[in-house]
Amino acid sequence: MKAADLKTLAQLAEQAAAIAADFIRQYSHGDITVELKSGMSSKASEVVTWVDLQCQTLILNYLQESIAHYDLGLLTEELPDDGSRLTKDYFWCIDPLDGTLAFTERRPGYAVSIALVSRTGVPMIGVVHEPITDQRIVAVRGQGVQSSLERTLDNQATPDQLVCCLDHIMAEHPRYAALRTMLDELTQSQALTDTRYISGAGAVLQACQVSLHEHAVFFKIPKVTQGGGCIWDYAATACIFEELGYHVTDLYGAPLQLNNPKSLYMNHCGVLYSSRKELAQDIIDWFQSIER
Repeated sequence: MKAADLKTLAQLAEQAAAIAADFIRQYSHGDITVELKSGMSSKASEVVTWVDLQCQTLILNYLQESIAHYDLGLLTEELPDDGSRLTKDYFWCIDPLDGTLAFTERRPGYAVSIALVSRTGVPMIGVVHEPITDQRIVAVRGQGVQSSLERTLDNQATPDQLVCCLDHIMAEHPRYAALRTMLDELTQSQALTDTRYISGAGAVLQACQVSLHEHAVFFKIPKVTQGGGCIWDYAATACIFEELGYHVTDLYGAPLQLNNPKSLYMNHCGVLYSSRKELAQDIIDWFQSIER
């Protein structure tokens, strides 16, 4: 795809995300009816609301013309995978409201996420819009990043701290104690003052927050059961991190599989984002050591 086409599509995605974010903002107060999806691995992945569904409709209505014009596939959270991502050269990858649990609990941690991904799994465009503050970040492969995004989850962290974004459910992992020990040792080895933990947000904003700190990581450990986030949780932020020159891989150090024909989920490989490649390598080494 030509650079001019990518720029045009990025502008469309940015506008679509803004429309969805405006809609979400209208319903950021008051009671929201919560439904639960079946077969999910955690409460955060089970929760869905009519706001999610309406946001998806708004985004698809806005992007529909581009799908026809550019012959694009589609993968979006609240619709079944139609397989077009495996046959088209590029596909829109949409999470209309990432962090729905945070949204229903009326706390920061949710965002709109739209990406364009190639059939080979390369993220070409990444757009994230944070509704509460109306901040956004847009990345286009080979064309850099534009961002107004600021720290929305923890603005008290200092440059001499190691910031770790972890899911609440990580505390239930059998390796959690060893994980905390490793992170504390990593903090000491980097001559940092202490380890600061951030949790409770969706995967999209957790990754974005990593990009805003000098020493920061966000990762999920592989597991046998289905989960670990889906392609739409990571496609946009993977593009952002690659354009920033930051680290984004699975927990084995391999590129994220953003168009795996076998599964939408990342539980088999985990994910790893880091603002510094040295920190990422230390975590990869630790994970390999516990797997032996």
